[in-house]
Amino acid sequence: MQLSLDGAIMRPVLKKERRNWLLPEPLRAQPGLEAFSSVFRQILHGRGVTRQSQLDPWLQTDLERAPDPFLLKDMAVACELIADAVHRGERIAVYGDYDADGVTACVTLARGLRSVGADVITYIPNRFTEGYGLNAEALKELHARGARLVITCDCGTNSVDVARGRPAGMRLIVTDHHEVGEERPPVDALINPKQADCPYPFDGLAACGVAYKLLVALEQRAFPGRLDPAQSLDAVALGTVADVVPLHGENRAIVRAGLQRLNQAPGAGCAALLAVAGISGPVTAEHLAFQLGPRINAAGRMEDAMLALELLMSDNRESADPLAQRLQDQNAQRQQLTAEIVREAKLQVEELDNAAAVIVMGAASWPLGVLGLAASRLVEEFYRPTFVFNTDGDEWRGSARSIEGFHLVDCLHDCAPLLHRFGGHAMAAGLTVRSSRFAELKGCLEAYAAARLNGDAFSRPVRIEASAAFADLKPSLHHEIQMLSPFGVGNREPLLLSREAEIVRTETFGADRRHLRLHLRDRTASAEAIAFDKGAAAPHLPAGRRLDVVYALQCDRWDGLDRLRLHLRDLRPAAQPALVLAGV
Repeated sequence: MQLSLDGAIMRPVLKKERRNWLLPEPLRAQPGLEAFSSVFRQILHGRGVTRQSQLDPWLQTDLERAPDPFLLKDMAVACELIADAVHRGERIAVYGDYDADGVTACVTLARGLRSVGADVITYIPNRFTEGYGLNAEALKELHARGARLVITCDCGTNSVDVARGRPAGMRLIVTDHHEVGEERPPVDALINPKQADCPYPFDGLAACGVAYKLLVALEQRAFPGRLDPAQSLDAVALGTVADVVPLHGENRAIVRAGLQRLNQAPGAGCAALLAVAGISGPVTAEHLAFQLGPRINAAGRMEDAMLALELLMSDNRESADPLAQRLQDQNAQRQQLTAEIVREAKLQVEELDNAAAVIVMGAASWPLGVLGLAASRLVEEFYRPTFVFNTDGDEWRGSARSIEGFHLVDCLHDCAPLLHRFGGHAMAAGLTVRSSRFAELKGCLEAYAAARLNGDAFSRPVRIEASAAFADLKPSLHHEIQMLSPFGVGNREPLLLSREAEIVRTETFGADRRHLRLHLRDRTASAEAIAFDKGAAAPHLPAGRRLDVVYALQCDRWDGLDRLRLHLRDLRPAAQPALVLAGV
């Protein structure tokens, strides 16, 4: 309970996220795999790897070992339909989606089919005027433009009515990865590894991964030697990481191969995107997730995703560079709009009680294209499931983002009678509600969340995989950790814990001094640590203060030398007296 200055009881306001450090028990190396460092063995044992035979699957990321594409249900039928259309000279339309996965899937198929002489046109619906997925008017337009075969990317699995009502004589192939509804759409082929009767052994592919598998199948059966699926692996890796699918199994192989292509011979569009993003060193999955992916998504969020498609389809830098610059400008605008929404939303959050289990809010001025980004930012700051709406007109469209253990689609199914439509995944969803029912929906969401979440759920888990002294941090350890890369959803980057680190010096850096750098030492060695966007914390971190720090290990090469740095993820006051270097 809080008291105001006049003695009145104050309602506790919603606090920012708390973090719960999860330490493996015991936090020490175990026997086995003695060829590796003790720190890396801690990581392996925490992931259930105690023998070399269990580690081998992590190391085997060669796409040549990938499952047979014809294990995907309807793949053979799709190949026959496409080969027939190409041989007959019929026009083929590739119908994508406006996010990075849908765009890169569309690029992959269009580029591959054109390489074998197909007459291909592309189409991506506009987020603002058409919305997600297949729509009847678009199919009519494509039919009028001469398309007799349409191949979808990242949509169509649940477009039952649109598929049934498509123009007469139009053949339809759906390539997708979304959850399958109760009724199969009446299409000529449905390639989706999430179908219950699909024998493909990995159902975690992104839509661009499914498109890539279709090209592999076409090269094997219809166009041997005429089609190179690997040409689009840079785009496929980008779409896979940007769509936040699990980075294990075949996805790891796809992203590794794509990163190799991005580092050695990227396509003109990806090269131009790397240039405007200022990425000159080795390209990593983190670059795809936080720099390239957002720029591709900016087109669909701010204007029209066809701009991103045109960029990635470019054959030369002369045409690609100005398109990449336009995406760069749109991304900056997207960042500004997102920041404005978050700033306004936080004023509404201040009105919430600390016991609130969910954040539900909206405004008529909040742009549709960045609602999901704003929801993500609020989840990061307050760690509550968050629903953010544009409240203009009679139909209010919203985006939702969640926390660990709270499945959004299950929640929306519970509230379905109040919704006009909805869809999504466990952690991200979109929904539409009529304005007259918003108050009821808000109450339903709050009741559902309150019944399933308690105070413990609002602490963000920080999973620590190993403890290390600074003397353990060597380039060889970084190399060992990278054996498990690329990192992302389903394959988190290992976090290390070092205790009793003493601050030697605190600095800020960057054009506006927004980033933080700490020079640290423990009793074994010194280390440099950085934290982005945390410069404001510098006054609270004076020299001599002792900390326990959680971080990911980074290694940069500078003037021919390896330089290790700690990428800080969290820190706390040390519980024990400082330990300093001997002789200092």
